[in-house]
Amino acid sequence: MNSLDELRMFKQFIHAAEQVWTQIATSPRGKPVYTIDRVDYAPLPERYNSKRKISRIFRRYWGRQLTETMIRNLKLRLIKGKLCVPYGAIPPLPTTIQSLQLKMNRPNQKVVSAVLYGASKKVRVDYRLIRVGAAAPYTIMKRSGKEFDQRYRQPAKATGPQAKPKPTPTQKTPGKPKHKSNGRKKLLKTP
Repeated sequence: MNSLDELRMFKQFIHAAEQVWTQIATSPRGKPVYTIDRVDYAPLPERYNSKRKISRIFRRYWGRQLTETMIRNLKLRLIKGKLCVPYGAIPPLPTTIQSLQLKMNRPNQKVVSAVLYGASKKVRVDYRLIRVGAAAPYTIMKRSGKEFDQRYRQPAKATGPQAKPKPTPTQKTPGKPKHKSNGRKKLLKTP
């Protein structure tokens, strides 16, 4: 395949992959709204009405770990037997590709650097695309810049009552000084 054709294919692929989360999150417009804990929820349309369907759509583009993170960040909730998402305005996200550059080119693995723009800002993002076999489609396994984008951000660590308390340091009693090994550990002692 010509490298120009390959770049054009990756540009279309990444553009579609960046749009898919927003398409699902904004799909229930004009639907009835349920309010729970002061958060408004709207039911998803039929084509997105289960986590399995949403996962299949995400898996066209994204690896399993990123798919699970994106589903978690949709903040889905089952209300009255319907799968719902928080209703409201989604902030504009950088999803349009301005430029694309191939950084690593192996037969079944590519690293592509893209400059995305939108929401009046530009972001440089690196994608690691992998495929299993020459005829299989590519899948995005890694994406840089996750911490700045709500779609890919990992959930915060638990800091509430479930978190284990840190042990308090105890005072050392003066005694024999321990032998220092300069960071080396002997794996096998000779007799």
